[in-house]
Parts: sequence; C-alpha cells; structure tokens
Amino acid sequence: MNNIEPAADQMEEIREEVGDNISFVAASPGMHRVHAQAELLAKLDVPILIVGESGTGKGVLGRLIHKLSDRSANGFLNVSCSALDPSVLERELFDSKVFALCNKGTLLLEDIDELPARSQAKLLCLLQDKQVFLAGENALQLDVRIVAATKANISTALSQKSFRRDLYYSLSAFTVVVPPLRQRRDEIPLLLRHFMNRVATNYGLPTRVFSPALLQACQSYSWPGNLRELEKFVKRYVVSGDNGSPGFQGDAEKAAEEMTGAEFEPFEAVSDMSASMSLLQSVRKEAERNAITTALEQTRWNRTAAARLLNVSYRTLLYKIEQYRMIPPAHSPLGYRNGAVLKGSRQGS
Repeated sequence: MNNIEPAADQMEEIREEVGDNISFVAASPGMHRVHAQAELLAKLDVPILIVGESGTGKGVLGRLIHKLSDRSANGFLNVSCSALDPSVLERELFDSKVFALCNKGTLLLEDIDELPARSQAKLLCLLQDKQVFLAGENALQLDVRIVAATKANISTALSQKSFRRDLYYSLSAFTVVVPPLRQRRDEIPLLLRHFMNRVATNYGLPTRVFSPALLQACQSYSWPGNLRELEKFVKRYVVSGDNGSPGFQGDAEKAAEEMTGAEFEPFEAVSDMSASMSLLQSVRKEAERNAITTALEQTRWNRTAAARLLNVSYRTLLYKIEQYRMIPPAHSPLGYRNGAVLKGSRQGS
C-alpha cells in the first residue's frame, strides 16, 4: 500500500546524499530554489550566510554546498557557536587550530551570531586577509571556505551588537534563506517517507503506513521545530507505532512537550501545543483502529478470540468497536442490524 498521496508522488524530488546517513531532500518550489542557489554558490568559492529558523536544515545545506564545491575532496567541519562556553569555543576554534584542520576545505559555523566578539574579529581577519593569528604563533595563511548559519533575527543581532556589522557584510553578500516547513507543506508527505525509510532502516523495523487522515493532520500542523520536529515525530511513530495492541496510549502531554521542547524556537506556542497533542492523538487513534481491525480480520470477527489476541478485556474491545464505529463485513458470522454492531451480545462472538 502506498503511503504517499498521488499528488505528492508527482512532485519533482531532489535528493542529495551529503554525509553518513544525511540527505538534502527538496520537492517544493521554495526548496528547489534553495538547491539551485546552492549549486551556483558552491562553484563561486565565496563566503555564504544561511538564514532560517531552528531545525530547517541549515547544517544539511552547508554540507550540500561543500559537496558540490571544488573543495569537496578536502575537510569539512561543522562547529556550533552556541554549544560551548565562549572561552572554550575560542580556544577550540583558534588555539587548537581547527581552521588549519579544514584548510582548503569548508568550515560551517552555525549560530554565527553567538560567536564571541574577539572570535568574530579573528574570523573577519581570516575572511579579509586569508590569515588567522593562533595563540603564541605568527599569522597562519589559510584557504578556508566559510559558510555561516543563523536562526537569529539579523536586525536585532546587529542593533544589540551581538553580531559585528563588518563581519555581517563580509558574510552576507551571498545569503540563502531556508523557508520553514509550514511554508512548504506540499513536500511534507515526501519528507515523511524519507524519514520513515531512514528511521526504519536505522532501527531494523518495518516501515509503517501514513493514512490519508494522518497525512492531512501532518500537513495542517505548523511544525515549529521544522525538520527536526518532523523527524522526531516519525521516529516515535515508527518505534512506538501501535505497539501490537489497541492499548497503545503513549504519554500525550510528555510527547507534546518533547515535540515542542526548549530545543526548538517558540512559535505560536499555545496553539502549536494544542495542535501537537491533537496530532499525537490522531496517531494513537489510527494505531488503535489498525490493530483492532487486524485482530478482528484474523479471527473473522470472533470478538472473544480478538480480545485474547489483543490482550484486552472483552468489554474493552466492545467499547473500542463502538467508539470507532466498526461494522463487521457481510460474510462475518457476527450478526448486525441496520449497519450497527450488536453491543453487549456474546452471540457468535
């Protein structure tokens, strides 16, 4: 059974492997433009600034630019400027000769606006003079392609002086803006399939089907955490799924907290929390219904046998059958009147 709607299958898909188990995937017009920009800028060998919300795939785009460039045979390093204490970051970047390690290659600096002021000055020197001063040494001539990325509001960062204007001007002559997932909803089915295949392969599990209702829910949700949140959702769905029984409930509040946690930028927090919980509930209901349907089909609608198969009480199974308005097929030994399941009767069960 195909888990992608026909309209999504007809979209032109671009897929580029950019690293170990990392792919750049694009299908929407907006992401096609991003890919075209990456192809062009990769050949120009100039500094690049990538702008986009948290989780949109800025790091993957940086890898893609490196792969498409003439520097692809040399080193690529990805450094998060927000992950380390400022003093540690400067030591790691300069004193430990990180730049030298990726000489003739590419250095991706994520969250560039959080780079300490002194390090920003050293980086500017590298961009302008192709040299960097390492601790206790003379200037070292380097040939490093700088790709910087930020999720910050540039105007705010400049006005607050957390981002040097001269450094910004040196980086921003060539800027790529990665659109958030809510602006490319038409490619969500393809991304779901991509993450589904990857997660299932990584965990050695079978892929699961996304029903039309679930696909609709995914395309309606705003995904404040963008691709990172979408991948986490698919991982939960693949690993947890229906857990083989209709008793799969999950902790909706905990799951919603994880999906819209502190690692993501806040975006319409109240409405998105509600949407996230609604989406997870949709997954739970879909999983329950699928598990019950499978058990009833396997037992030819013998509800006592189906309840044993599902490891639930007979009363619980009757409640679920009524809740999901499930009607036995005409060939089933279970009788029904006017299209309604006989409630509470053990006749033919």
